[in-house]
Amino acid sequence: MTEADLIFVNGNVLTMDDEKPIASGVAIRDGVIAYIGETEEALNWKGKETTVTDLNGKTLMPSFIESHIHPAIYGLSMLKLNCTPEVTPSIEAILTKIEEEVAKTPEGHWIIGWGYDDSKMKEKRHPTRWELDRVAPNHPVVLERACAHMAVANTKALEESSITEETPVSGGKIEKDENGELTGLLQEKAQGLLHIPEYRLEERVKGMKEAQEKFASWGITTVHCMSTQKDDMQLYQTMLENEELKVRIRPWIWAIDQNGFDGALEEVLGTGLRSGFGNDMLNIQGLKFMLDGSVGGKTAAFSKPYIGTQETGILYNDAEEIAPLMQRGIESGLRVAIHAIGDRAIEVALDSFENVTKHHPIDHMRNRIEHCIFPHSNQILQMKNLGLLAGSSIGFLYHIGDNYLAKLGDERMSSAFPHRSFKQAGVPAPGNSDLPVTDGNPWTGIYGAVTRKTSSGQVIGLEEGIRVWDALKAFTVDAAYSSFEEETLGVIKSGAKADVMVISHNPLEIDHEELLDIKTESTYLEGTMVYSSRKEGEPIV
Repeated sequence: MTEADLIFVNGNVLTMDDEKPIASGVAIRDGVIAYIGETEEALNWKGKETTVTDLNGKTLMPSFIESHIHPAIYGLSMLKLNCTPEVTPSIEAILTKIEEEVAKTPEGHWIIGWGYDDSKMKEKRHPTRWELDRVAPNHPVVLERACAHMAVANTKALEESSITEETPVSGGKIEKDENGELTGLLQEKAQGLLHIPEYRLEERVKGMKEAQEKFASWGITTVHCMSTQKDDMQLYQTMLENEELKVRIRPWIWAIDQNGFDGALEEVLGTGLRSGFGNDMLNIQGLKFMLDGSVGGKTAAFSKPYIGTQETGILYNDAEEIAPLMQRGIESGLRVAIHAIGDRAIEVALDSFENVTKHHPIDHMRNRIEHCIFPHSNQILQMKNLGLLAGSSIGFLYHIGDNYLAKLGDERMSSAFPHRSFKQAGVPAPGNSDLPVTDGNPWTGIYGAVTRKTSSGQVIGLEEGIRVWDALKAFTVDAAYSSFEEETLGVIKSGAKADVMVISHNPLEIDHEELLDIKTESTYLEGTMVYSSRKEGEPIV
């Protein structure tokens, strides 16, 4: 018998394989699972150079796969002012933070903050340009909202970007007050009007290194980048070449110019690039399109208005516009993921996929509707018939579910994030956080999928709750399915990649409320430890 490099014994192994869900021993060789079963048999793989880890009853499971985040953007956030509600719970706290940054920043240099959330701040409103001007009259300042669909700019930033009351914008909004003056709030495509200086490659590498350390601490070893642009690909390839990439990247290339992002559809089609190009660490997935905005900004597109308004959101394109672009990509061998949150946007996404099927079969491609939070039951069945996946942002339920409830009401929210309906219909629904829109710890998404509770304890649509096992699958084998890797990622079985993690509690045995307390103790990428919460030499228990 060939010797293993690493053996785990005496563990509670959750394989995420329905055919063999539980084991106690695992043997790993050359980064691959060589054996999964009982401890005694696993020890038969022991050799002189084998490392044996006694789990002492601790739980081992596949590491997480984040099916929809923005890793490069999250990396850049590490270089910006942290204005999340936990750090700056009020506008005055944000202004104090900016004032401190102004004191050490040369006049005229841009100051960028990220992560503010008006719904969670004391004032329950956006900052204004005049408030930012008060502490930074001579520095261009931009605050990016957590959802990435809005930003607030001060007067200097607006001037530097030549944005005035007369500036036209399509697919977005430049907010004005009752006197017709700019408030500084820019929504959706209007953000692309800002002339924010680009970060250098070495700065991006620095931020990405910090980001992937955070991923590993959450037990995440694979991430789908859902807004990949040229600079992002340069970043990932540079880190891969320098052996600095410690997380698997699955890029979805931003297709057309939207939200301040440059589309690369023509360039990608011109090169003949197809889904699956790359290697185990960096593998192209397809094209990303976007149909609507966010619920927080009341820009997600619904068939009925938001509570207390006549607003129904912003629909960027109709099926006649977007379907031909999707078709070109699909016919070139590129899969499609399309952002659609509200039911009206989901309808356009489905109509677009239906239009494509008139010219090209798609039910084998595992195309995706991203977020897919408010589909009607007939739309879910249509997704099944088209072979589509729901890239479910179930992480939103815990973190921003209260804000959703306030804007949409109980009735609409009762069928939001319909994981049980997805399962019953046979629509795979890998879970995600949309980091940095919400916190990237997958356990909050798992908790929300099971308990249907928000961070304040409100229960939303309990009938759509799912079992813990199924919630775990949403962030493991189901997420791997979305990239045709369900045999090698997100599962512990012979021949799979040894991407595993040791966690503090068995999620199948604890009270559901304790899911939020689970911590990652160690994370392995292909059998190599990339994170440990323990000090060197400290035992597992």
